[in-house]
Amino acid sequence: MSLQMDISFACECGEHVEDIVYVQDPDFSAEKNKDSQTDSWQEVFCPSCDKEYTVQVTNTFYSAMASIDYGNVDVNHGMPYYPEDEADELYWYIDSKTHYEILQSHLKSVRTLLEVEVPPDTLFNLWVMLHGHVVSAIEGYLAGIFIHKVTNSEELIRKLVETDPEFSKRTFTLKEIFEKQSNLKVTVATYLKDLIFHDLKKVKPMFKDVLGHDFGDISWLFKDVVKRHDCVHRAGYNKDGEAIEVSKDSVLVLLEKVEALADSVEATVGKLDEPNDLPF
Repeated sequence: MSLQMDISFACECGEHVEDIVYVQDPDFSAEKNKDSQTDSWQEVFCPSCDKEYTVQVTNTFYSAMASIDYGNVDVNHGMPYYPEDEADELYWYIDSKTHYEILQSHLKSVRTLLEVEVPPDTLFNLWVMLHGHVVSAIEGYLAGIFIHKVTNSEELIRKLVETDPEFSKRTFTLKEIFEKQSNLKVTVATYLKDLIFHDLKKVKPMFKDVLGHDFGDISWLFKDVVKRHDCVHRAGYNKDGEAIEVSKDSVLVLLEKVEALADSVEATVGKLDEPNDLPF
């Protein structure tokens, strides 16, 4: 999902240039804002004189900006946003109430596939794919249920702002505040989706601080996420070229742990008030 930004500036020939540049995600593995900065450079051409300008786009946890290191060119830029079709995906996270049902459907399919008869030399590949699928399914559920509950509750959004060290430190201009109010759900959903899918270690304290749910010991999940990386990026082999430990039994154990985790979350969020429409 690629962020975009509208920019405009005056070419030295006098032409008013408007264009769209891509915004690279910040480094979500960084602990501090100063370490989260990412930079990208894109070429923009004046439609009148065809002069080429190099636009530098910088993004951090807090804000994004665009600049041109040429003469006295000042770049006006808007807030980063997702294209309409990608924003639709965020609205699905916000509006959907079927995250648990979707997870259950995935897990049921995995159980069925575990019983399919395949040649012995194919079993390892099947287990590798199923392990990766189960981990992706629980990540999708955690992202979906958290985003849905938080974005539809003014109280939970306030808790997120008060307890999340990165989101709470974001600063906006007065103009941006009004823009954000009209699109607050998408703003929060964008932040949460990127965070949950890129930095699982931050999910546990967020669920506890915002939703009041304590995962307990989920060290097994972090280990299975690492194993999923080997499944997806090296087809079941670690960086040393050795086959990972995966089997029908290990996938079944993972299924049981994932189901128990999701059931515990459902028990907690079921006690929360039904989502309410925000006054924006």
